[in-house]
Amino acid sequence: MKKVMLGVALWLGLAGMAAAQDPAKVAEDVVAKWNSVLRQGGGINALMQLYAKDAKVLLPNGEMAGDAKEIREFWCRLLARRGKKYEMDLEDVIYAKDDTVVSTLRWSELDGGMKYSYDGVIYNVFKRQADGSWKAQVQRWN
Repeated sequence: MKKVMLGVALWLGLAGMAAAQDPAKVAEDVVAKWNSVLRQGGGINALMQLYAKDAKVLLPNGEMAGDAKEIREFWCRLLARRGKKYEMDLEDVIYAKDDTVVSTLRWSELDGGMKYSYDGVIYNVFKRQADGSWKAQVQRWN
């Protein structure tokens, strides 16, 4: 019985390791989804699908967007400011464990073949959802 239990425990451990994803790859894939939406002109509904249901966003002015309506309003204001296309550049993965990947990003504006990056950093907490997808749980725009 002990051998069976040890075998099951070992199998579960190896299966868990096999299912584990490279945090850098997770961050790259999630950021690629964000950029796909942003390059298409920033469809608000598509952007909102990239957030977890209970996501929070700490805005550049220090205020908290604590629900989907407030996050949507933030994006509407941001994208309406200039009518340009934007993208996020993955800087670093600063923490990863099981279902959580924390990364830093840079915000860039795309304008007629030119790319302008801004000094601020966006911190993202990406969480694996029940369906296996990764979504932004918390963002801090600095």
